[in-house]
Amino acid sequence: MKDWFAGERGAYFFLWLGIGLIALFGVLEYRFPRLEQLETARGRVVWQQETRGALYFILSDRQQLVLYAKGDADGRQRATIRDAAMYPVSVRFFRQQKTGIGFAPGDFYTAYSVAVGGKEVAALEAVRAAYRRDNLIALAMGIAATLAGAWRVRSFGASSRRAGGGRPASRRSR
Repeated sequence: MKDWFAGERGAYFFLWLGIGLIALFGVLEYRFPRLEQLETARGRVVWQQETRGALYFILSDRQQLVLYAKGDADGRQRATIRDAAMYPVSVRFFRQQKTGIGFAPGDFYTAYSVAVGGKEVAALEAVRAAYRRDNLIALAMGIAATLAGAWRVRSFGASSRRAGGGRPASRRSR
């Protein structure tokens, strides 16, 4: 059995993987909301559950929200939510991005900005920069995989399809 990874199939795999990762970067950048698309929820935190990559919480106005660690590099927004049972907070969220979880009923909307007393803990541009830094990893991996795949596809060009291992026929044999 021939190793497909080292062959022509593997070359096309890397090429398409790279193209897919570059497209993923574009989609992630496109999906990040603009400031005017965000809605605001206010209240104290009445329930919260932290997972490895996110903090799920419910405010006293019954809004169910999720704050992803990806957009909170320094952890200040999550720390504010953990303490928000004692004081009210304002959370800016995007209603079009929602997720469901197994340990609580209903949809949780993606939160992007947390404010206490009218002062933002992290500006939306700082959150966007944290998301973009993470997304740039997908872009860099996509470019590397595309270049590797294109180089390997090129090396499997017409010469590899010739008889005798890709060597051209000698003049004497004609």
